[in-house]
Amino acid sequence: MRLAHPPVTPREEAVDVWHGERVIDPYRWLEDTGSERTRTWTDAQNARTRAVLDQLPQRRYFAQRLRDR
Repeated sequence: MRLAHPPVTPREEAVDVWHGERVIDPYRWLEDTGSERTRTWTDAQNARTRAVLDQLPQRRYFAQRLRDR
């Protein structure tokens, strides 16, 4: 199976100072779950994940077991 590359995850300059220490958070933009940008990135990541999970031969077995409970 040929797996697509993961979505590009841009890094941004986001820095806070907490108790005198600089805290760098380059992926803070992903915390804004309501933004179109975050939704687009999440959809791409989920599609990549789904492509892997759907190919697992044991997936149907475990999915059925979970439904039976």
